[in-house]
Parts: sequence; structure tokens; C-alpha cells
Amino acid sequence: MDNHDTEREQRTDDILKIHTLGRFQVSYGDKKLFEETGRYQKIGDLLMYFITYRNKPAASEVIIETLWPDSEYANPKNVLKNLVYRLKQSLEKIEVPNPKSYITSTYGGYSWNNKARFWVDADEFEKLIAQAQDTLKYDPVLAINKYREALSYYMGHYYPEGLECQWIIPKRHYYRSLFVRSASELFATQKEYHFFDQMAEDCEKVLSIESFDEKMHLYYMEALLEEGKITQALNYYEYITALNYNELGSKPSPAMQRIYKDIRARADKEMYEIEDVQKLINDNEYHRKAIICEPDTFRLLCRLEKSRAERSGHPVYLGLITLTTAEARQGTKPSFKQQQEQLKDVLQSTLRKMDVISAFNDDQLALLLPGLDYKQSEIVIKRIENAYYNSDNNSDGVVLLSSIHPVLSE
Repeated sequence: MDNHDTEREQRTDDILKIHTLGRFQVSYGDKKLFEETGRYQKIGDLLMYFITYRNKPAASEVIIETLWPDSEYANPKNVLKNLVYRLKQSLEKIEVPNPKSYITSTYGGYSWNNKARFWVDADEFEKLIAQAQDTLKYDPVLAINKYREALSYYMGHYYPEGLECQWIIPKRHYYRSLFVRSASELFATQKEYHFFDQMAEDCEKVLSIESFDEKMHLYYMEALLEEGKITQALNYYEYITALNYNELGSKPSPAMQRIYKDIRARADKEMYEIEDVQKLINDNEYHRKAIICEPDTFRLLCRLEKSRAERSGHPVYLGLITLTTAEARQGTKPSFKQQQEQLKDVLQSTLRKMDVISAFNDDQLALLLPGLDYKQSEIVIKRIENAYYNSDNNSDGVVLLSSIHPVLSE
């Protein structure tokens, strides 16, 4: 960022704000540019090019060739001139003062004017990380706060609307690597100073964005163990290892094997959880069954699957099963605790190892069904209903009301 940093932080309401991490949004006050994204893709690409290479003026032919290498133009200079004009017009429409000053003509081409009033989230992200690293040695608590603030700016890929743009890939990899590295530095510092509750919370946020880095999963399980949440750590370990095996065919790495040994060791020490955890660890059948977890863990796993779904383009589905009776539907509220435990047994014998089960109250169970489309999810739900009704669990007239829903963005 330029010399106007302090002023920008104090007066962001009258400045051109450009969000690039996880979303592309350009705004001035309450007015937004490119709300109809499909119509303005080329102008959006051009603006992002100027922002990404703002310190590097380029000739018109170079800009056109970089942005649209597969297009052939008889007069690329005129094409670019027209696009620059439309971009300036767009800025004028959202009432940016002196909109023509943001892009300057230089040496037969164009460049972004760094003296104009603007703010970019990626700049703030980098600046806060640099501040965190500078203060880490003499004020680790301040450094932790700076890291946390920095990571809050990273909401996903740099310019996600341009995933097919080859020219953006180096910058996108740079910011992703910076995010992962900074998250690791934050977690290592939190671990050193025993901020495990905060560490677990931050791990969940990072994992909802970056779920493919093993270190993040390891830090999260370490934080859970230090908080005494052994069963939750074990559930999470089982989920991640099952997912990796089903998707990649990979077995647990040496680091994952070590964390599993740590879980077992902690179970030996934490006597108040010893019976439940040891039963889970030593029960060979458990490792071939779907995971049963607490609602907090379930919500985290849903966020991870949502993140995977957004990257793959394939939605992930939830199943919701409600236990009821004719009396319950008439207003009486009986207890279904016993029937719910019986249904859990049916679910674990019916579902896959990578599926996840959680009880949100006494009469409802939620299911996370990774890798299945809607039709396949319907088949699974029907199989569960048939298995339950054909068992000895239906003598008291309990009915299952089932539904399937996509995991929605927040």
C-alpha cells in the first residue's frame, strides 16, 4: 500500500474498496460495482489485472495477450481503449470521485495510479502478517492478535471469479501459501503459550477455508487434546483418515499415526473419560462404522465438506431424521432417548465409515453424507428407514420422518 495507509484505515467509507480474497467486490460507500457479474467479466478481469500488477505498466498488446490469449483482435489497442473507457464509466456510476484518475496511460499502454485513494484487502492481509512477524519475538500476545486479524481477511482464493485465468495463478498461490504459513506460525505460537481454546477456535476457521493441509488438522487435534476433548479428537481423526482413504486411497501418515498414539496416551491419563474413550479405541468394530459426534464437531465437519463442495462444484447433502409417533404429532411430547440409541445402532450398521451422525436433540439425528448426490442420498435414507422398520425397534409405533438438504453457504 502507499503513503495513505493511515488515512485509509480511518476513512474507509470514502475510499474505493477492493476485496479480492475469497470474493471479488469493488465498492464505494454503499454502492457496489459489478453486481451483475456475468455482464462485466472482461472489465472485472481488467481491473484485477491492474490491481495485481499495479507497479508494472504494460503495453496494450501485452495486457490483451495476457488477459485473453485465445482471442484474436484486429486492433487490440482499440479493444483495450474501449474496455478502459467502460471501466472508468463503471467507477463513475458508483460515484467514485475523479474516476478517470485511477487508470493512467503510459508508454503506449496503461497502469494503475497508486496515488489514487483505494484500499485492497490483500494489502491489509500482507501488512498485518508483516507486523505479526516483526512483533513475535518481543510481544507474542500482540503478534497473535495481529496474525488473527490478518487471517480474518483471507476468505478463500485470490480472485475466485477468475479461476480459469492463467495470469492470476502465481499470485493466487502466493496468497494461499502465505495464509497457510501464517496460520502455522499462529498455531505454533498459541501452542507455545498454551492458548489452546483460542487455538482450537482459530483452527476451525482456517480448516473451513483450507482443508487440504495436514498440519492444520494436526494442530486442531492437538488443541482438542490439550482441552481434554479426547472423544472429539478421536472422532475428528477417524473422519479425516476415512476421508483421505476414500478420496485418495492414502493411509495415515507418520504424523497422523503419532497423533493417534497421543490420543491413546491421553485416554490412559484422563480417567474421567477412560471408559468411553478406551471403548472407542479398542473396539475394532468402531473403526468400520460411521462416526457419531457432538453437534460442535458436526458443524465443523459440515463446513469442511462445504469448502470441498465449493471447490469441486458438487454439492454435499445432509440427512435429517426425526423420530415421532401419532401421539407426538397430536401435541404430546414423549421421550425418544431409547429409540434414538436404537436408531444410532441401525445407522452405524447401514452407513459408511466416512459418514457422520450427530444428535441435535432427543428426537432428531443429523447425517452428513460426503460424496453422494441427491439421488444417492435418497437411496441411503430409504435403506435406513427399511432397516429400522424391519428390526425389532418398531414395536412402540415410532415413525421416522426423513428429509435431505444441501449444505448451504453461510
